[in-house]
Amino acid sequence: MKNVKKTRRQFLYSLTSLAALPILSHCSNPLTSESINSSSKSPRTNADILLSNSETDIVNTVKNQYPLIESLSKNLGRTKSIGYYDNGNYKELGVSIIKNDLADYPYLRLVKKETNESVNILFGMEGIYPSFKFVDDNGKLLVKNNQVMEFAIRKTDSWTYSSLDWFNLGVKILALGLLIWLGFSILKFVVSAIAFIVFNALLLGIVLAGLSLVVPLLKWLFDLTSWTINDVKYWFERTITEIMNLLLDIQYYILYH
Repeated sequence: MKNVKKTRRQFLYSLTSLAALPILSHCSNPLTSESINSSSKSPRTNADILLSNSETDIVNTVKNQYPLIESLSKNLGRTKSIGYYDNGNYKELGVSIIKNDLADYPYLRLVKKETNESVNILFGMEGIYPSFKFVDDNGKLLVKNNQVMEFAIRKTDSWTYSSLDWFNLGVKILALGLLIWLGFSILKFVVSAIAFIVFNALLLGIVLAGLSLVVPLLKWLFDLTSWTINDVKYWFERTITEIMNLLLDIQYYILYH
């Protein structure tokens, strides 16, 4: 994989998030094991993925999800569920990769099971930058809490990005959009974990479909980012500590943007 050496800089930057934990503890939604799960025991649920208990438990759960996202990406329309706690209340999020007239490529669809509220996440363009668009079933851009739900994948650094740099930025931007859509009461570490899982499922679905070479927008995006199936596999093969640092980095990003 090209430019893998650049990940050292990424990990060093991510480690700074660990030092930021005392700061985060003063925020309205702090990172604490107690707030991830209102009970000391995991609930009996039918969720395919359960994000609860300690931060380390969540990271271990995330690390083992490659078979699940591969199943989603290879079986368009199949739904899997992510269970999590939001302000002490257990909730489930339905996740699927689908292909229909809404887009020329497989895209991500999410459904809040408690309200049946749904969103489709497409790629778009905001100015000269690629973006994530949160749209309804008719393709209309959503507005949530006075926020137009389109988020540019905009790099602000001067250095040349590797595929993994773009990957890390993409999952941070998606996490920010999910935070607004799911609601600000959700623990930021949990929404970071959700974003990581669904972002990988989205990329894998497109890469496996092989449409990046025929859909102009995707061809441009994948030429820019150089994303491949190896980038998806790469993060699931990382150590627990490295994945933890990435999720903390994502959390830090959404807390301060």
